[in-house]
Formats: sequence, structure tokens, C-alpha cells
Amino acid sequence: MTVELRDYVRAITGRWVWVVAGAAVGLLLAATAGLLTPTAYQARVALYVDAAVVEDPEDPSSAAEVRTTVLPSVAELASSSSVLTRVAATLGLADSPAALAAGLEVTTGSGTSVLQVSATRATPAEAAAVVQEVGAEVARRADLLFPGTDGSLLRVTPVRDAAAPVPASRPVSVLVVLGALAGAGAAGLAAGLTELARPRVRGRGDVARLTAAPVLGLLPADLPPGQRRPARWLSGGLPQRAEELARLRWTLRLASDDGAAQRVALVGAAAATTSLAGELTARGLDVVALDSPRALSAAGFDRVLVVADGRRTTAADLTATLAAVRASGAQLAGVAVDGLLPPGGRWRALLVAGARGDATWRIDSRTGTSVPAPAGRAPVAPQAVAVLAVAMVGFTRSLPMGLTTGLLAAVALLPLWLPLVRRHRGLPLLLASTGVGLLSGALLAWSFADDHGFVLHTASATTSTVLAMVGGVGVLLWARGVLPVPVLGVVFGLAMLATEVLEGSGAENVWKFQLSSPLMVIGVALAVRWGKPAPTVAVLAVLGLLNVTNDARSAFGFCVVAAALVLWQQRPGRDRPVHRGRRWLALPVIGVLGAGGYRLLTELMLAGALGTEIQQRTATQIAQSGSLLLGGRPEWTVTWALAHTHPFGFGLGTVPNGDDLLVARAGIAVTNIPTAESYVQNYLLAGGVELHAIVADLWASLGPAGVLLGLVMGALVVVGLADRLGRRQASGLACLLAPMALWGLAFGPMASNADTITLALGLLLLPRRPRVTRPDDGPPDAAADPGRAQTSLVRT
Repeated sequence: MTVELRDYVRAITGRWVWVVAGAAVGLLLAATAGLLTPTAYQARVALYVDAAVVEDPEDPSSAAEVRTTVLPSVAELASSSSVLTRVAATLGLADSPAALAAGLEVTTGSGTSVLQVSATRATPAEAAAVVQEVGAEVARRADLLFPGTDGSLLRVTPVRDAAAPVPASRPVSVLVVLGALAGAGAAGLAAGLTELARPRVRGRGDVARLTAAPVLGLLPADLPPGQRRPARWLSGGLPQRAEELARLRWTLRLASDDGAAQRVALVGAAAATTSLAGELTARGLDVVALDSPRALSAAGFDRVLVVADGRRTTAADLTATLAAVRASGAQLAGVAVDGLLPPGGRWRALLVAGARGDATWRIDSRTGTSVPAPAGRAPVAPQAVAVLAVAMVGFTRSLPMGLTTGLLAAVALLPLWLPLVRRHRGLPLLLASTGVGLLSGALLAWSFADDHGFVLHTASATTSTVLAMVGGVGVLLWARGVLPVPVLGVVFGLAMLATEVLEGSGAENVWKFQLSSPLMVIGVALAVRWGKPAPTVAVLAVLGLLNVTNDARSAFGFCVVAAALVLWQQRPGRDRPVHRGRRWLALPVIGVLGAGGYRLLTELMLAGALGTEIQQRTATQIAQSGSLLLGGRPEWTVTWALAHTHPFGFGLGTVPNGDDLLVARAGIAVTNIPTAESYVQNYLLAGGVELHAIVADLWASLGPAGVLLGLVMGALVVVGLADRLGRRQASGLACLLAPMALWGLAFGPMASNADTITLALGLLLLPRRPRVTRPDDGPPDAAADPGRAQTSLVRT
């Protein structure tokens, strides 16, 4: 049984005691942690690094080299043992350099030549003194890094004195609020998962999704006198059990056309029916409680009433009971739901119901009475939640502790998308590969602890990114049933655009490094709304022109391949359904387009058809390394070299040591790129392992299991695209995302390409064949819930 948004909300409100208790526990834990954590203060100083003397344009102190080469070196100097030893001696501190480094944070400003140094100490005066002395020591030692004939080539100047120290930890009040929210959220998630594992029947909507039989009555529980609350001013509006029983008797009598006495059997679906049979028996109505539906064949009854208990009956119980009644040949009158907690219960009854999730009159009597949404459109609430969830998955900017909004959305909506795992081919394998990979990454990090450093934030960020990718696929699969594909694509693209704008990396080529990918997704998603190839090809042509004029060679190739795939689907052919085996004939087409497109684009770039700048750059890369791919993506030479020394990878958060740096330099030397060694030291192996390819990054962090995870992702993208191409149902957005995702797996950093692979998998994963429903099994899901019959406005 699928848990829908309203079921999720009802599960949380029905188990409100869990939410209150979770918030209280989170509040207490956060308050305890805040009160027991020693108070610490943080002071900061800003250092400006620039060229003092420039003797040659290629000097390391030239403006072009300061940000890329010099600034990382100065940052390493600030946290070096030589500087910190001098600081400790000057200030008379007993701390070792390692202890001082633990409270020191050195960051470089994005797109600037400013170095931010912050120190966290027990007192404000000590924090200010440490950071001031570190800044002064770095300024004194900077002239030794790059000496020149007429003095130091560098100048390190404090922008301002150390700022006034501020508390480093969050206030206890903030921790208390965050703890309460986290506890309440965890309890709500547990309530949703409990409902998913054991869905219960509490009202009309639950019954309607399981059977076409009518709900003849909702009966409030008969509370003992001690559990009833006198509510004189509400007594007129409260449901009375006697009145509901009278309505049910009247309904059962109406079933007789000739007015003759009726003999009705009560069959409980995990519910007691003896007392209810006595309450319903009246003149002209003989109600008999049966222990099992098998007893129906031994005695004659005019009709059968199935009774569900809102406190214990599950969906499986009701389904099995209804099937047994149909198998007996008896006439089913309908279903009655008993045991709803009336609003007049005392606090003891309310607490018990709130802890067990029992049916209550205020919540479950109104289920299914809302106005249905128009045909082919989901209700507004699920659509709004889906838009927010898709935006959170597409927004990949890192949060505190390395978390991402996509991971938060995936965890919060876990009960909604978890049932879809078994309904889509490849998704169970994807989840299993992720679990094995993360376990492998943790074990590898532990094995390297003796001779390598470890950064907890990097490990947390990588874990969060991997989980957000896989969990985001589940969120998108759920959103596909609620939102049309164009809306989903536009929302996701806008979130990608917001990420790039807020990052503000200061790149010189803003289109290539920030705007290209989000605007391609948004533009093609809007074009797909027309459902015709011409607008999609036109948008791809415009985007391709913008890419080629802004030196975005790979993005131009994506547009060309996507347009070719869209046009290939318009080839003449038969209109009848394509045999399943013939759909895989699209695989060779994808391979030919990839290889032929690469060859054609290379020739065009060398011939100058795409501009002089691209021609010169392409020719230089081929001349240096012998291959356009090797010259444009030399990181694979580093990966290959490191794989020979560490075939099982490094693990989550592992920092490479000096030996690894030497191996990487030797590996990239075959490319003959002048700045290759600086690139390795200041980017690829700067405080972690960043190999500029999702598969390579997964190998470094998760080992061989990470490689398997990357291959599974790529295979699912290719298989999904091939299936849709074979059926001529691949939208322009799918045709664009597939090459983008495959390129990112092979040549794109995980941090900036995780969103693309997530969206591609979310749109291309294939559903399993639906189980054939028998006519007597009740109405299809769409009949019970119009929102579940949502169909996309375009082909996916």
C-alpha cells in the first residue's frame, strides 16, 4: 500500500504524542549539550596577499598566479607547525602546534586575494592574541616563500586588526530550538514509516482504496464513564454512538426491497463483533457475529457486513477478510469502521490514542470528504510539497555540517518515495550499491588513519552528497506522479540556477561555469511543454550557439547530441507498439552518436568553424598530450597513477600525504601541461582527493564499491534512454540530460554535477510492469484517489 501525502500527515497528527515526546527529548539533549559544552570565543583577522615585485609575467607573484598558486601556499603556511610553534613561544602557551591548529581555521575568499584566519580559544583575550600573532607571523614569513633579486615578490598585509572576539558556539536558546525541531522531525518520520510498514484502516478513504464496497457507518468508541469528559457546550455536536448505530440499522433495513426481516452476518477484520452484533440487533434485523468468514457457507445470511476496528485493523486484514467473503459467495453489504475516539474523551484516552495512532473522530471521520481535484491533476497540497521538494533536491549548496537540502528533503519524504523502490527497475540495486559503498568508504578511512590525515567535514559532505543523489532520485520519482515533467524540470533548473548565483565563484566565464547547465535545463523543459520536436530543436540550437560563443565546448556537444536524438525519433516507421527486444537497438545509435559526435566536433574545432579561441585551445591541448580528452581532462592520469598505489581508494575524508602528491605529479607529467603540478597540489589533492570525475571521486572516497555505484548510475541512464528512444517517447529534456549525466560521471566533479545525474536518473528510471488487477479486487487506485491518476502533459 502506498503512503500518500495526506496519509503521511494523518499518521503524524494521529501519533501526536510521538511528536511531542520527540521534541521534548531533542530539547533536553540540546540543552544538556549546550550547558555542558565549554564556552569558546572566536577572533578573526583578514590578510591581503598581493605582488610586491613582478619581474616577469610568469612570476608566481603576478596577478594571474596569486589566487591560483600563491594564496593556497600562504594558507598552508598559516597552519604550518613552524608558524604555530613560534606563536606558542611568543605568547607563552603550553599548547602544541597540533593543538593550536585544531582551533585554527584558514579560508580563502572566493574570487579574491584575501585570506581569512580565525582562532577559537577559551577566552576572548586569548583568541584575539593568537589570531593577531598568527597574522603577524605569516606576514613576516611570506617573504621566504617567493624571494626575488630585489626582495620578496609577495606582500602580505593585514586588512584590519583582529575583530572583537565573539562566542564560537551557538547560544543555548538556538540549540534548544534546533534540538526540538530535530526531535519532532525524527518522530514525525518514525510515524510515517510506521504507517508505511503497517497501514491501518481508520476511515472512509482507507476503505475506498481497498474495495468498492460502501462504508455504511463510522462508529465512535464506547468509552467507559471514567474516560468520558463532560462537555456540555459541545454535547450537541458530538457524535453519539446510539445515533450512529441507529443510522446503521436503518441503512441495513433499506437493503430489503420487500420490507422482510433481514439476517445480517458481522465478520470482523481483526475486530471483535460480538458486542456490536448485540447493539445492532433489533426488530426486523437479526445480526449474527461470526468468528471467521468460513462460517458464511454453513448458514444462510441475506448480507454480510465487514467490521474494521480503527484501533487495530490493518489494510492487509481488511483485504484478506473481503477476499474471503467474496470467495464464500455471500452478498457483501458494505464495511463499517468501529472504535473511533470521540472528541469527548478525557486526557487519558487522548494520550493512549495519540501514542498508538488510533482512529479519532475529528481526523478520520472527514477522510475522503474533500472536493476532488479535476481529472488529470493532483491536489494542490501534494503539488506544492512536490515543488518544494524538487527545488530542495536541485539546490546543492552545502549547509552546516556538510548537509544538503536535497538530503533533508529525501529523509523527510522517505515514507512517500520508499514504496516506489520496488516499482522501478534498478533502484534497489542503486540503493544497495550506495549502502555498500558508504560502508566501504568508512572502513577505508579507518585503515588509512595511521599515515594519512582525516577531515570529518569532508567525510560528512561526501556522505551527504552521495545520499542526496540517491535519495533525490526517489523524491523525483514521487514528484513525477504529481507534477508534469516540464514543471519539474523548470523548478529543478531554477534551483540549480539559485545555487550558482549564491555561490558567486567569481569565474571569468560566467556562462560556461555558472549559467550554462541550469539555463539549458530550464530552456529545454519549457520547450518540452509544447510536446513537439520543433520548439525543442530550436531551443537547443540557440543554447548551442550561446555555448560555442562562450567556449563551453562540452555543453555545445550536449545540445548537438540532444537535437540529433530528438530528430532521430521522428524517423518514419510503424505506429504499432515496438517489440520490447527491438527497443535496445537504440543502444548502438547512442554509441554511434557519441563517437561520431566527438570526432565531428573535434574536426570542427580544429578547422576553426567554432571560433578562433576554441581552435587555438583545442590544438594546444592535442599538441601537448596527444588527445583532446587527455588534454582537456588530465585528471584521469592522476587517477590512474593513484590507483596503482592505492587500488582500493582512500576512504571518506582521508587527506593524501606527501607520497601521494609525488605519485600524482608523476602521473600528470605525461600530459606535458606547464601548470599541471600546481593544479595537482592546489586543487586535486589540496586537503582531500578531488579527481574531477564522479566515478573517480567515488573510487577515491568509497573504493571499488564506489566505482560500481558510478557504473550502476551510468547503466541506468543508458538503459532508460534506450527504452524511451525505442518507444519514441524520449522527451528533449531526457535526451539532453543523458549525455550531460554520462559526461559528468566520466569527466565532471561530483560537487557540481551531482544535480545533473540526480535529475537524469529521476526522469529516466524505468517502472516495472504493473500487476494486473482482477475486476473484483475493487476500484483501481485512480478511482480512490484522483491525484494518483496524474499523468504528465508530455512524454517522459
